[in-house]
Amino acid sequence: MSIDVNWSALEFKRKSNRIISSKLQIFMWRFRPYILQVQVRFSDVNGPKGGTDKRCTFSAEFTSPGDVTIISEGMEYIVAFQSGLARLVRSVHREIAKQREKPIRINRRIRFIELEN
Repeated sequence: MSIDVNWSALEFKRKSNRIISSKLQIFMWRFRPYILQVQVRFSDVNGPKGGTDKRCTFSAEFTSPGDVTIISEGMEYIVAFQSGLARLVRSVHREIAKQREKPIRINRRIRFIELEN
């Protein structure tokens, strides 16, 4: 699983990249066999005007077909990251559970058909 962090604001880049990458590795560790890449993009929506304008976009690409994209906004970058990370973990868990169910059902049907013959 590779992690890619992109910033539009350069003042947060160096130290924050390590913190963001380490938190992502900790929370996504159990999903590593199912995920190829996680991308995190930070941007300032409306510039220096203020308000809820810090955006964090997560994108997770799975080893099997499919991906998950989460967009989170907040007053600060870290707030947007933390709320988006929680949503990302829930969404990835749900998507992996869906993918697990499909092959099991197909395998059961195949075995049932084989037993009938």
